[in-house]
Amino acid sequence: MVQVIEKKANTIFFAFRELLSLLWKNHSKYVWLSVVVCAVSGLASSVNVLIKQYFFEAVESASNNNLRIALGLGVFWGIFILFTLLVQGISDVMMEDLGIRLGGNLGRRVNQKAANIDTICYEDIKMLNCINKAYQGVEQSATAVRILITLCSYYIPYFLFFAVYTYFIHPVLCIGVLALLLPTLGGQYARSKYYAKFEDSVAPTRRLMNYYRRCIMDREYTKETRLLGAVYFFRTLYEAALLMFRKESWKAERRSSMVELGIRLFSLFAYIVILVIMYYCLHKGVLGTAAFVAILTSIDQTFNYMDYVGNNIGDISASIPAVVNSFFFLSLPEKSGKESAIDKHSIEFHQVSFQYPFSYEFSLKNIDLSIRQGETVAIVGANGAGKSTLAKLMLGLYLPSEGDVYIGGNNTKEVKQESISRNCSAVFQSFQKYKMNLRNNVSISCMQKEHNDTEISSILHDVDLEIDGRTFSEGLDTMLAREFGGTDISGGQWQRIAIGRGLYRNGSIIVLDEPTAAIDPIEETKIYYQFAELSKNKTAVIITHRLGSAKIADSIIVLNNGTIDDIGTHEELISRDGLYKQLYDSQAKWYQ
Repeated sequence: MVQVIEKKANTIFFAFRELLSLLWKNHSKYVWLSVVVCAVSGLASSVNVLIKQYFFEAVESASNNNLRIALGLGVFWGIFILFTLLVQGISDVMMEDLGIRLGGNLGRRVNQKAANIDTICYEDIKMLNCINKAYQGVEQSATAVRILITLCSYYIPYFLFFAVYTYFIHPVLCIGVLALLLPTLGGQYARSKYYAKFEDSVAPTRRLMNYYRRCIMDREYTKETRLLGAVYFFRTLYEAALLMFRKESWKAERRSSMVELGIRLFSLFAYIVILVIMYYCLHKGVLGTAAFVAILTSIDQTFNYMDYVGNNIGDISASIPAVVNSFFFLSLPEKSGKESAIDKHSIEFHQVSFQYPFSYEFSLKNIDLSIRQGETVAIVGANGAGKSTLAKLMLGLYLPSEGDVYIGGNNTKEVKQESISRNCSAVFQSFQKYKMNLRNNVSISCMQKEHNDTEISSILHDVDLEIDGRTFSEGLDTMLAREFGGTDISGGQWQRIAIGRGLYRNGSIIVLDEPTAAIDPIEETKIYYQFAELSKNKTAVIITHRLGSAKIADSIIVLNNGTIDDIGTHEELISRDGLYKQLYDSQAKWYQ
């Protein structure tokens, strides 16, 4: 089981560093351009304060001699405001685009990571929660980076300029401006802690909500859900999960709002102090009427900016914990191993035991097994005997908890998953029904080779899927999803497509893990005989609960409670009068 890495203490700075590093790595020139445009926009807003003061002073002292100067400054100020608005608009568009680009880059990395982590991780509830939070972080990353760059290149320079500007008028005014800024930054940092705890606590609940919603609304569930009259049941579960989510959200929002209230009260107090100082300076003649009006209107704008900055930092406080989760997910270890060309395709188990995460019992115990290259083997046993788990170990998808599995003489613990998967193919009982056309549903198993319609059609013919004009009106181009304008097909047809998909991959090791449940026994036996013919010279493993189909195998492995009960041909196992014969006889009586 893969344990989730502990989070670093300084999560905000860690997340910002990683976001900016990822952004710089992929879009350095665009980042520079965006920052420059945003900085020009901030500089224009700052210069606007000076122009405003000069204009008011010109108007205050206007006479017949200098009226033209006041009018000229007024026109220039108007043009400059238009320029400022234009640059701000361009900056907003670029920031939005930068966020979208970052979300795409981070999303690709998270997807790649999800594909590279050990397959057993998907049996670990902690890892499933971690993945859920990582994808939340991808969605929030655009917001975080857009706000971060805007704060650093627009608002903070503006506040610093305004602080310097007021300092030369009166130093106490500068202190008042900083008193508006610093509590906001500190308070919003505290808010991020609450949201980090919130994100950790709601990830399992959010997964439940998404699942219950699918049970009510998704096409795969809705028929059975309605037939069973279970819509109300799932709606009740969804509402209960939603209530839990709201309770946790309320806790975070309540604490955050108290911090926000404190920030606003302090800012209001600082604002009042600034006004008192300004009136004092005006009364003492330190500040002229024009400068007073200019600063007063600018302070109002600064206060509005501060409110906007507070809201933005609040958004960062809410989004950064999710972004942090994305980067911690990216920090998780992947399955290590060397690249190896596996030429032989024998399979050997040496004292193998396997235990699922959070399970107190072993699913497989002390398995010793040898499958020769080119041999066809059947695995049988009661439900829960460990057949599917054994198949996943054979394919290198799972690593043994104890002992070693060798594929072509290579220990699965020591080679990369890609080295094993490159020459393996499998069709599982819970195979996927891809909402794509018939061609892609088959060829998706081997995308590295060029599509060959003749080969695809031949394989579908071999598994007895008739591409008729009624069901498959557009041949291999027929979309197999009614919700995308295509057609519905039967469960048996889907199973034949899944088997064809496994054969198209042309792996040297191929496993069929009970993929024929929706096909009657006669058709199943026919498919298995066809499979045995098509898989000649391959190492083939058939897992089936219908023992009559196991006769085609060179040898049969009988599992019982996670251990090998017996191995032999059909005739040998029948002659021993053991578990295999009991299972065979119990099934045979239903066909007499």
